[in-house]
Amino acid sequence: MAGMNILWYVGTGFLLGWVISTLTEWLWFRRRHVGAGASVPSRSGSAQSNRQPAAYPAPEYQPYGASDAGAGDAGATDAGSGQSSAASGPPGAASGNRPDPLSDVRGIGDVYEQRLYEAGIFTWHELGQVDVDTLRAITKALPTSQPESWIEQARQLAAENGRIGASYTGPVPDDLTRIPGIDQVFEQELVRAGIVTFAQLAETTAPELAAIIPAHRLDDAIDFAAWIGEARELQAKG
Repeated sequence: MAGMNILWYVGTGFLLGWVISTLTEWLWFRRRHVGAGASVPSRSGSAQSNRQPAAYPAPEYQPYGASDAGAGDAGATDAGSGQSSAASGPPGAASGNRPDPLSDVRGIGDVYEQRLYEAGIFTWHELGQVDVDTLRAITKALPTSQPESWIEQARQLAAENGRIGASYTGPVPDDLTRIPGIDQVFEQELVRAGIVTFAQLAETTAPELAAIIPAHRLDDAIDFAAWIGEARELQAKG
């Protein structure tokens, strides 16, 4: 009798273990199958994520680069007369009738420079002839400024750059560096070509500007069309 009871318990234990093992295996397989299905994205979602945005239309004007130097030089020549457009424009380097960058004088920034231009002082030579009190009045200089040093520096710059006796009789220059992409170096290239105002820059063409800015100074492509557009906006604002 006791042996029968032992066999019953053993059999019941094996049966219960088999049931638990089967149930566990079924649950594990089902969870793995559902998880794998959820981790696979749908075909439509994958296609949507790989879709590239529509390309922007190509601009009408391509920025000028160093490799375009020859085309720029050719475009700057008037087809009718064979004369350079820059040479036939406002007075520039050929006649020496141009303003000097007065901001090259230590102590004179863009604001003081513009005030001097508006007062009719355009060159280092002219700046070197003005007395200290007049300079203070024109520039509204701060008390800590030293106009006496401006005079000495201006005379030295005029002597070093062959500008002794130089004067300028054109329009009052604008601050061309307000246009993105034009730094002081490019501004001076434009000034030497006779382009000193927003209005003059607005009337130029991209090939003319490509001929003015030396190709060897172009580290990156320059969007001359953007310069012209910005100049027109600043001209319109007065």
